[in-house]
Amino acid sequence: MKNILWSAILVTVMVFAGATSLYAEDIKVGAILRLSQGASDGLPAKRGIEIAVNQINAKGGINGKKLVVIYEDSKDSPQTAVAAYQKLVSVDKCQVIIGPMMSGEVLAVAPVAERDKIVVITPNGTSPKISQAGQYIYRGCTTSERQAAALTKYAKDKMKTTAVAILYSNEPYGKGCNEQFTKYFNELGIPVVISESFMVGDRDFSAQLTKIREQKFDLIFIPGYLQETAPAIKQARQMGIKQASMGVFGDMAPKYIELAGKAAEGHLNCSEYNEDYNTPVNKKFKAEYYKIVKADPKEPNNIMFAAITYDMTRLVADAIAKKGYSADGIRSYLDTVKDFDGVTGRLSFDNDGDVNKQGVYLFEVKKGKYVKVQ
Repeated sequence: MKNILWSAILVTVMVFAGATSLYAEDIKVGAILRLSQGASDGLPAKRGIEIAVNQINAKGGINGKKLVVIYEDSKDSPQTAVAAYQKLVSVDKCQVIIGPMMSGEVLAVAPVAERDKIVVITPNGTSPKISQAGQYIYRGCTTSERQAAALTKYAKDKMKTTAVAILYSNEPYGKGCNEQFTKYFNELGIPVVISESFMVGDRDFSAQLTKIREQKFDLIFIPGYLQETAPAIKQARQMGIKQASMGVFGDMAPKYIELAGKAAEGHLNCSEYNEDYNTPVNKKFKAEYYKIVKADPKEPNNIMFAAITYDMTRLVADAIAKKGYSADGIRSYLDTVKDFDGVTGRLSFDNDGDVNKQGVYLFEVKKGKYVKVQ
């Protein structure tokens, strides 16, 4: 009996030792996402990372080592994002961070990452300032300037827009879009007849919309986050504003249509992802993503953010496999990778760390669904 007991203890110790040894060989990657504030974007981004990690580990990991992602919540705060970064680097010893998701947080983290020589890849920070944020800073989406160029040109060429009204979110993202889109509208000879703002969290836009309604225009542009932009277009329609509407890529989410209802019909916005992209890797990704969404009706659904982080995770894994687990190795890979087979396109990075792919997709809401128009 005593021998059996000792054998059991020995087996337990061996199993524990084996698990410890395996853990010691894990490759840790950090992720700073919107997991509380803005979780309707951040949780899909997390799912994208998880799908990639599961696929990579199912094939044996990275050179035989398991890929592990350590998640931190930015809480939509630059200060919190910096604290999360410092924890991931100093405690968890991560050499690469996926995130943060918001431009202000990326620009807060970037100087520290540059000092530490740690790679940071934001999936959807669109500020043009990120292009000059440093040699270790990369992004997986197009800049808001490229999005502005594509949307305003479409407004002129296809929608025959002659005058614009703008209702923007009075925070860095909305203000930046207001400035960039105004510049492109002016270059195209389309005057902005009025520009009004709202605050994050607002639900009553009647004062601004009353002023807008008095102007002559044929397109209303509403940049910001969908928690405000969707109620804003809904109230605009209720107040009799029938002109065409346009937003930015944050509106590319089923939640926007849910919040705006019928007011979403005809709404034009841009996207970083085309679900119909006909490649084997995209078909597999889509199937796994929708399996997750279908299994939990409460799961926030935004496949675009999942697709971008899925691509960034696979790029990081490929970098580590080919160049080793160091920030400089990962950086050298990202600087030279060409035509990576991503679900958001064939990917590479320019000298500023901005992703290169085939361009910006434009979508319009038709009968309650997003339909690609360009």
